Amino acid sequence: METAIWLDQLNATERAELVRGAGAIPEPRPDLLIVGGGIAGVATAAACHQAGLGSVLLIEAGHLGAGATGGAAGLLTPEIHEWSDPEPFVDLARASLDQWAELEESSPGGVGLVDVDWIGLSPDPGALAPHQSPAVEWLEPDYVAKLIPGLALPMAGALIHHQGRVNPLRSLARLSATLPAVATGVAATGVTVRGDRIVSVDTTAGQIQPGAVVFATGLPPVLDGLDIEVPWEQVKGHLLVTEPTPLRLPGIVAPVATQLEDGRLLVGGTFDMGDESPVVRREIIDSILAGLYATLPQLHGLRADYTWCCFRPRHPDGLPVIDRIHDLGNAWLTSGHYRTGILLAPVTAQALVRWISSDQPPAEAPAWSSERFAGRGLTGR
Repeated sequence: METAIWLDQLNATERAELVRGAGAIPEPRPDLLIVGGGIAGVATAAACHQAGLGSVLLIEAGHLGAGATGGAAGLLTPEIHEWSDPEPFVDLARASLDQWAELEESSPGGVGLVDVDWIGLSPDPGALAPHQSPAVEWLEPDYVAKLIPGLALPMAGALIHHQGRVNPLRSLARLSATLPAVATGVAATGVTVRGDRIVSVDTTAGQIQPGAVVFATGLPPVLDGLDIEVPWEQVKGHLLVTEPTPLRLPGIVAPVATQLEDGRLLVGGTFDMGDESPVVRREIIDSILAGLYATLPQLHGLRADYTWCCFRPRHPDGLPVIDRIHDLGNAWLTSGHYRTGILLAPVTAQALVRWISSDQPPAEAPAWSSERFAGRGLTGR
């Protein structure tokens, strides 16, 4: 099946939420318009509504979660970014996981957050560089073998407790249910700017005249009348979910698999640079399965019940943009969250709430400014 598993895990109410308000604009003059129905857009709309920033309308060209959100793995693992990303990003990611926990407690029915341990494996203990964070516990190969019986090779490990996992579409649907006005199947096509303000947004269902606008479209929006010069690309990735297996993993086991509630294994997350086709490539799925079998021979022959690919929006440095749009006083952009769009959605939303409500950038804003790409052009390709 060439589709992600997440939709099949939803109940009827959650599925209906993804297509809510199809083709109609319930509020043509909102105080705040959110363009984009992925997790960043929905989380921002929900946070603005909760903060009392006036009437909030969210529009989405397809169904909610139609883009990268619906194809994401849904893993919330901020601590592992200490090995690869700058400190401000890691701080942002940690704060966002804390906010996911707050959403789980405060949202009606929760957002489906699962507390889970992360274990990173390596056949060479020396390959696990010394790490100063008290969050990381180093595991000797003998202990790893007890945790994960049947490994083809002795493996050392790094253990991090209390990371997270969600079904991204369930989280999206639960947050969307708190919003008063959602219009799916409504695409923005252009804007009218007067002075330093967007005064109207043209859509496929009519014109909207918002007080302020947040574009949470994954990639910077390309609209008539809007000039945003931020370089970007999309990076394709393949994932799969197996049939159920009696094997039980002790959490997220990287780079092997993550076990879902029904015993299925979520595997993959490739980086298929230069592949712009939306087609699921059988040879890549086969290579993912081959890697799984090689690591855990007892799983040889385990079939993939779900296979899919998605495109992750990325800026050249791999870090997001969270910024006011240049020369506009009432418009903001969040884009390019790449591998961490689900993780960073709540903290991105809160940063935008503070900025919109105070008309002043929050303290963390300079690290995510679009100005870091000045002069690099729109696509960066």
